[in-house]
Amino acid sequence: MAVESGELASSQFQEALTLIELGRPFEALPLLAEVISLRPDFVEAYVQRARLRRRLNDLEGAIADYAKAIKLAPTVELYLARALVWLGLGKAEGAVGDARKAIALDPGLAGGHRLLGKALGSLGDGVGAIAAYKQAARCYIEAKDKENAALCLGRIKGLRSLPLLSVGQQRAISSDQDTTAQVSATPAAFLKLLWQKYGQKQYRAVLKDADWLLACEAENVEAMCLRGLAYAHIGKAQQAVEDFARATRLAPEDTTVRLHRASMRLALSDGAGAVEDLSVLIEMVGPESRFFAQRAAAYRSIEDLESAFKDYANALAVEPENAELYQHRAEVQQAMGEKTGAIEDYQKAATLWLNNGKWAEHQQVVEAVRQLRSQQATASARKSGSSVPIKSFDRHLPVVEVLMDGIATFDIVIDRNASHSIITQKMAQQLNLELVSYRYIYLADGTPMELPLARLRSVAIGGTVITDVYVAVASNQETPLLGKDCFGGYSIRISGNEITFSR
Repeated sequence: MAVESGELASSQFQEALTLIELGRPFEALPLLAEVISLRPDFVEAYVQRARLRRRLNDLEGAIADYAKAIKLAPTVELYLARALVWLGLGKAEGAVGDARKAIALDPGLAGGHRLLGKALGSLGDGVGAIAAYKQAARCYIEAKDKENAALCLGRIKGLRSLPLLSVGQQRAISSDQDTTAQVSATPAAFLKLLWQKYGQKQYRAVLKDADWLLACEAENVEAMCLRGLAYAHIGKAQQAVEDFARATRLAPEDTTVRLHRASMRLALSDGAGAVEDLSVLIEMVGPESRFFAQRAAAYRSIEDLESAFKDYANALAVEPENAELYQHRAEVQQAMGEKTGAIEDYQKAATLWLNNGKWAEHQQVVEAVRQLRSQQATASARKSGSSVPIKSFDRHLPVVEVLMDGIATFDIVIDRNASHSIITQKMAQQLNLELVSYRYIYLADGTPMELPLARLRSVAIGGTVITDVYVAVASNQETPLLGKDCFGGYSIRISGNEITFSR
């Protein structure tokens, strides 16, 4: 049995490699998942899936796969590959760690020293970056690679041109071992790291580091805004207002200060004040998408949905390919009871999220569309309360005849406890279905597996018709079934050799 599993895994892995070469990554992913389930120690399968995920912009997934591969077989190549993904995520600390591990395995690795220099430079550690680039240049020279050695030396010149911290700032760094400033060689780099922490909702850490920077540069307006925003998010309204009052006095014409003040007001539940600030910005600067989007959020906070809808429409006129704006406008329309318009906007958002490789966001809007369509289908569905004969039983579960998309009928298991519906690859091909996304699904035996999803326009069981059903497409060996995601709005009763569906 183990030999058969190994042979099957090897066969599927080769098939996945072929699909990758043909430019069909979405078909290769589930095959690689099957290979890994059959052979959890297959390092190359993790590596190939990591590369695919990186290519599809699923960087967190790529990190996870490289981690598994490294645990099984830590190599220089894997550490460097993961370091590049860390950089893509904007997490240079992870790239520094992996570059150093690669160098520990091969001290003469020019590429490792070069990557370390890049990562340290992005963190603002000019001294460390210069040292790493120098070592990379030495390694390239030993390898008689003058071109890459020259490139590394050129990078050193650029790092030396960066402004240095003052003596007082250097002392502050050495006296506070926990501050972010330890890894920052310039105030600009330091502020960049603070904005990253703010985006990660590390508000108390932002307060601590902003206090340090303001102690060094008392009139740093950007640091004041950051600290004021952090104060607002932890509920310290007075301190937040004081910081923004001071920032406004120092830079009365700075539109960025007003924009941040609007964000502060939103955090303090002052939606009307945020609307006021953003309206002034639109008059001063012009119709920028970010101003309209933030004012729309402010209008939503005070339940002025009509104004929010108009602002999202204005933002989309400026930035028509922004998935997040479509999603927000769909949410507003849904709150207004405009289901048709909401569905259209959600669908547009789903397409754009998928094009951008944002799988989690895509899934969220797909689910919103499914729920809205399910509500709409209530009025147009055929007569409920219909009964159909049970053809057989599979593991004590009823099997009935199901017409899918009005094209073909299949014998399908009805499982009221299953979370997701599943069809086979052969059925999907017969119905000519297109894959729309991916999702982790529990198979009938309880095994979790990442499978592609397809959309069925209709599922008809006797007189009961359900529209817009998303099904997972599994291997031909799996048992096709319809679960709760299909019959969420129905009551199912089994009596003798019949099964009845009713509202």
